[in-house]
Amino acid sequence: MKKFVADVMLGRLAKQLRLLGFDVLYERTFGDDEIIHLSLVQQRVILTRDAALVRRPLASNHCYLRSEKTAEQLKQVLADFSLSDSATPLTRCSLCNEPLIPIPKQNAQDSVPPFIYEQTKRFLHCNRCNKTYWNGSHIQRMYFLRRKGC
Repeated sequence: MKKFVADVMLGRLAKQLRLLGFDVLYERTFGDDEIIHLSLVQQRVILTRDAALVRRPLASNHCYLRSEKTAEQLKQVLADFSLSDSATPLTRCSLCNEPLIPIPKQNAQDSVPPFIYEQTKRFLHCNRCNKTYWNGSHIQRMYFLRRKGC
């Protein structure tokens, strides 16, 4: 499966790709040299809108995103790498990129709104940033996008 590293301009895209289950490194503090280093050492595709970064010889493994809009960027990445059928929603933390682990429902009670707790059977948790996830309407919209070929 493709792995990515996103530049500082693409935080929203990184989050969307992570919610779809893709391995995307992103930190606001990443400079161009660090992005290139991560790309080379970890065999990651650089996601960028930075034309100067694209021109650097060591940044040849890149995807230059044409649009400023996150939804269009997401469509481009999914299409350029034929990833629509590879998405595995709710397998990675949208904040830190760590794999999510299933937790018993009772362990989620104090970290989700009461109405979500009552209506939801399956919860996932990130041990790194302590965030709890569930299959909400945002995930359903992602499934819809996948069926539409985005």
